[in-house]
Amino acid sequence: MPARERGSLDWGTYGDSFGHRLSFIRGQRGLSQEEVAHRSGMHRNQVSNLERNHSNRDPYIADPQLSTIYRLALALSVPPAWLLPDIDRPVQRRSPEQASNKAVSVVEAKLERLLADQADDPTG
Repeated sequence: MPARERGSLDWGTYGDSFGHRLSFIRGQRGLSQEEVAHRSGMHRNQVSNLERNHSNRDPYIADPQLSTIYRLALALSVPPAWLLPDIDRPVQRRSPEQASNKAVSVVEAKLERLLADQADDPTG
């Protein structure tokens, strides 16, 4: 089994999608990795590793704990679901968000809309 796979799931593609979402939302919020790390009680290297989908342990791909996802969501003032790829469809072997540049662009556009709607909502 290739190192990037976990069972029948190509975890690397999901880790890439998570990292891209994290980086994109952080950028849209105008926050540095250091600021997100401070707000979430993490080290900047941890945030960087998650964004790059890197781990220091074999198989060298990020696999964040659920508590980490929630801490990051709190730091970014977004629902945790916005960080999680492909939550609106049955799990596939590979993350469809990583299928093409167009698929990544669709995710970015969706996140931009969600962030704009959140900014326009006086209760959010």
